[in-house]
Amino acid sequence: MNRMSDSTTTPPQRRDAGDLLAVGLATTTLMWTVGYLCRIPGTLVPAPMVLVLLLTLLVAGGAWAGARTSRGPWGGLGAGLIAGLFNLLILGSLGHDLTTDQRIIDFSMVWAPISIVLCGALGLLGGLLGSRFNSDRRQSIDGRAALTLTTALATLVLVMAGGMVTGLNAGLSVPDWPDTFQYGMFFFPLSHMTGGVFFEHTHRLLGTLVGLAVLVQTIYLWRHEPRRRVKWFAVCTLVMVIVQGILGGLRVTGHFTAAQVRSAMDPSTRLAIIHGILGQIFFATLVALAAICSPSWRRNTPAQPTAAFFTDRVLAWTLVAALLVQLTLGSILRHVGVILTIHITGAVVVLLLALFCGARAWGLHPDSSILSRLGVWLLIVVTLQVLLGVGAVIAIGGQGPLRHPDFFQAMVTTAHQVTGAILLAIAVLLTLWTLRLECPPPVGDNDGAAGMPLNA
Repeated sequence: MNRMSDSTTTPPQRRDAGDLLAVGLATTTLMWTVGYLCRIPGTLVPAPMVLVLLLTLLVAGGAWAGARTSRGPWGGLGAGLIAGLFNLLILGSLGHDLTTDQRIIDFSMVWAPISIVLCGALGLLGGLLGSRFNSDRRQSIDGRAALTLTTALATLVLVMAGGMVTGLNAGLSVPDWPDTFQYGMFFFPLSHMTGGVFFEHTHRLLGTLVGLAVLVQTIYLWRHEPRRRVKWFAVCTLVMVIVQGILGGLRVTGHFTAAQVRSAMDPSTRLAIIHGILGQIFFATLVALAAICSPSWRRNTPAQPTAAFFTDRVLAWTLVAALLVQLTLGSILRHVGVILTIHITGAVVVLLLALFCGARAWGLHPDSSILSRLGVWLLIVVTLQVLLGVGAVIAIGGQGPLRHPDFFQAMVTTAHQVTGAILLAIAVLLTLWTLRLECPPPVGDNDGAAGMPLNA
């Protein structure tokens, strides 16, 4: 993994659009998340208040670009325009009865440009405000690091939305794919998104947003990332998100078909399980890419000989493997049931292993802030995960998937799933940073064999 590091200690001098892409995607993700939470069936948030919140987020995104980039107010304009382009994915849902080509064309020709211009104007307003706090035009956002991190965070929101679909047993609320009740996916009216349909359809829209973000990320890294292996790593994430999208669709239809009626479908629980497993692996992969693109990784800091290198490496990889087995068991449990005892047994193994790895990283690496912080986070998250696991068992009454789960039960089981995804990502980070920051001691080094201090 050290070969993925480069000798660059500062962001490249040539300014590119990575910072604006990151801010625009982050703004869009926050807008979609707020809209999702405010539109959950049963919530009482008035539509005008939701609109004000979304417009405020556009201004805030522009302000962040103005305050954290060297572009001044124009940074806010660029971020707003990018958010407007991403938001075209849901613009059609705000229309009514977009069931004919002419209506779709009329709607797109009028409202799409207006929406983009409005987002840009609000971003520019935010940029004017934010640039007042950055009068000397300092550039504080690294394009590669920010874009990859933002894409990973957007994927975490997608994992949460997918968890709610499973938790509420709403995976087949929409009977067709890629259409939605014979509407084009991007033209299904917001007014029709009720009950399980809301959770299933918004999950599809979020999946499309993440897919587009990964595509943009891949193109950006292929153009601006000097490390060839990282470029191909980005291509792998693009392949993964495409496969994940196809699996999500085939979970509904069972096979490739243009039919739009339930009788022609053959829903697959097996594909649903695989889809759930791959979703968490995909998130961890994006987190790994974000770490490799971070300025800390790219600094030309040599790995330090460490007597505990081999032990740390084996333990870290073992934890990742154990978590992969455990998330597989968890996905089977959520869709089929039956294996609760096995899943609990696996949880005990993961808990002991994570506590041991976390304590080692925290206690044995005081001179490495990255490894020690990862150790602390590993201890915190695995503890939270166990508590949520107990809560999930209590919430579902020790049974398998419920036929008619309530919202609270879905929230608890989804929180357990999302925390598991975060735990896997931390374990992957600990593994990568161990390989990046440590190396074996020189052969025949008696001091090292005796246990020389880290980074000595």
